[in-house]
Amino acid sequence: MSMDTTRLTTHWNVAEAATAIEFLDLLRDALWQTYGEQITAMHREAHDQATHESQQVELELDDEIPF
Repeated sequence: MSMDTTRLTTHWNVAEAATAIEFLDLLRDALWQTYGEQITAMHREAHDQATHESQQVELELDDEIPF
């Protein structure tokens, strides 16, 4: 398996950093408005599945039935 690297310039001035943060806020808000319910459902399903799996108990059913 190979590892990909994403390079991001971090030598911004204050105005550039503020612009990037404003853009990310707008992007987050737009994505949440479009996909918020689906994202919430996805997280709920993942949580429910993890909870369900952790509550499973393995039973040994190799006992002979005496009849």
